[in-house]
This record gives sequence, C-alpha cells and structure tokens, in this order.
Amino acid sequence: MNKNFIAVVTLLAAAAVGCTSTPTFQTGEDAEVTFDGLTRMEGTIMDAVWALPDIDLTAYSKVMFEGVGVEYREVSGPYSGREGSTTAQRRNQTEFRLHPDTRALFEEEIAAAFREEMARSEVFEIVEEAGPDVLLVRGGLLDVVSRVPPETIGRSRIFIDSIGEATLILEIRSSVSHSIYARAVDRRAAQTGATMTESNRVTNRAEVRRLGRRWGRMLRDGLDTLLTEGLK
Repeated sequence: MNKNFIAVVTLLAAAAVGCTSTPTFQTGEDAEVTFDGLTRMEGTIMDAVWALPDIDLTAYSKVMFEGVGVEYREVSGPYSGREGSTTAQRRNQTEFRLHPDTRALFEEEIAAAFREEMARSEVFEIVEEAGPDVLLVRGGLLDVVSRVPPETIGRSRIFIDSIGEATLILEIRSSVSHSIYARAVDRRAAQTGATMTESNRVTNRAEVRRLGRRWGRMLRDGLDTLLTEGLK
C-alpha cells in the first residue's frame, strides 16, 4: 500500500493535535470492507476511517460542501443554559435539551468556524457548483448533546469541563459522479480545558467555534497534502 496515501488519510483522520501508531489498512479475509468498496484503517486518531486504496485526486483544485444535517440526542428535562430550577442538578443530570434558538446558534457557529479554517487553504478554492475539478465534501453531525445545565436562580455559579459532545461524519466524493473516496467518523467533546471553567454564553460559544475550527483544520491540512502530492 502506498505510504504517501496512508500519510494523507492520517491527516484526514487527525481531529486533534497528537500522534498515534502508523495507520494501516486492514488486510486478509477479516478486513472490513464497506458496501461501497472502502477499506477500514487501523491506528488512526479518528474513531473510524475507511478509504478507497490507490486513488489519485491531483486533478482536483476546488472543493464544495454539502451538509447532510444535524441530529440531536433525545433528552427530557429543562433546556440547556436557560433559566431554571436546581431540580435537575439535584438529580445529577448531565445531559440537557437544546432550545431551538440554541440549536440554530450552535449550527451557525460550528459551520462558520469549519468553513473559516477550510478557506485558509492556499491549495484549493471553495466553490458552490460541481465540476470535473471539484471535490464534494459531505458533512453532518449526529447525536449532539449539551452538558450545560440551566442557569440557576440567584448568584450560583456553574463550572463545567465539557459543554457537550457530537459525532462528525465526513465523506469525500467526486462532485460530478458522487463516487466515494473516503469516509471518516469521529466523536469528540467540546472541552473547556484541563480545569473546570465557569459556564457562560461567551465561553460556551467560543468552545463550539474551537471544535469547528479543529475539525476544519484537520480536513484542510489533509486535502492540501492530497491535492498537491497525490500518490507517488
């Protein structure tokens, strides 16, 4: 298997700064191959990565996006971040419903941060229409859950280490034929840092944007390498 391709998929799979063992494709009779011909990789930073071996994307110079939606976890109880009683906290509840207004803000913030990072590329151009030199990047979020409790009445302060979690689904395809090249899945928390941080709308919004930038930076770096170096 081409080592350069493995390095590229590693970049596509790197949802955070860090390192892991050298990624390899599964082989043999037990190798996991998807219905559309992608082979599972081992040793990636992302939770799961499948790719089509021996692809050559050096003919592509543009990228277009297609959102496939956002799905939220079903949670009962009070709305996250909104004024409420401390009943939920007394029950040690750690997951909260997102109000429709909060959902809209979350989707706007994380998508904007993702696109901002992608737009920093000096290798490819972001476009709105399909073409023979345009890659299609499909992305969606699944099982989004908030861990921000309701605001308490009075002067109580709330400290948290994670504002929530989400699972990112990414697919890289031809924008003309929609042929699949790679698929990746990663579940990640929007962490506030190594220590507990006071929850408020400003810091929570910043963490959402940080998560979007992290995923956007991962994909941008991977595509920059893939479109310039290709397979050797």
